[in-house]
Amino acid sequence: MTQSYEILHTMKPLLLILHVLSALLKLLFFVFLSPQIRAHFIQSWSRRLLKILKIKVVIHGDQTFIDSQQGFLVVSNHISWLDIHVINTMKPVVFVAKANVANWPIFGWIAKMIGTIFVKREKLSDLKRVIQEIKSQLQARQPVCIFPEGTSSDGRQLLEFRSNLFEAVAHSELKIVPIALSYQENQKYSDRTAFIGDMGLIDSLKLIMQSDQIVAHIEVCAPQLAQGSRQETADQARQAILRTSSFGDYN
Repeated sequence: MTQSYEILHTMKPLLLILHVLSALLKLLFFVFLSPQIRAHFIQSWSRRLLKILKIKVVIHGDQTFIDSQQGFLVVSNHISWLDIHVINTMKPVVFVAKANVANWPIFGWIAKMIGTIFVKREKLSDLKRVIQEIKSQLQARQPVCIFPEGTSSDGRQLLEFRSNLFEAVAHSELKIVPIALSYQENQKYSDRTAFIGDMGLIDSLKLIMQSDQIVAHIEVCAPQLAQGSRQETADQARQAILRTSSFGDYN
């Protein structure tokens, strides 16, 4: 039993490397694929990645609207770089990420190739560009996901939302789907996946690969109409996430 466990953990890095290499090869032809095939590739790649890392995904709530073929804004709390892949297993979406993610080795290039929108939050001109890109994606019936906390946390609390990017849907009839992410290990809260402070991607991967008991929970809230100012819309989405069981102690 011990020997099998050690072999399994030795295989994880190898399987991960092979998985990433296969993605790099496939992405060379990504621009020639239809949007439907691209979405299928992204979802399958994320599911395979989490399977290699031995991370199980559990979805709570009604997915009916999530599965619809229309543009909507997903609003999520942010804990880890894994969040993107966890959400993609449920629904392939376009993500808005910090500009520095584009500089990550390998994963940054993959993020670029699959259409991630990178934002420099400190630059007003760049925020305007990103807001317009989000609008364009939504109008093209492509769901977009934002992490309005602006940074990641350990998952125990929900930080205040920055309202800037909500301008893309403010005073419109577009729908917002708030979701709450949390990670457990052995059926208890775990910060093993938390990507905070000065932690590097490799260090995070090593920590995650030490466990086979991580479960990622996605709690899907009811869709909301994005009618009102950007601040009102942000507050409404944040309150919906706070009401989930993940943040029941912080209401």
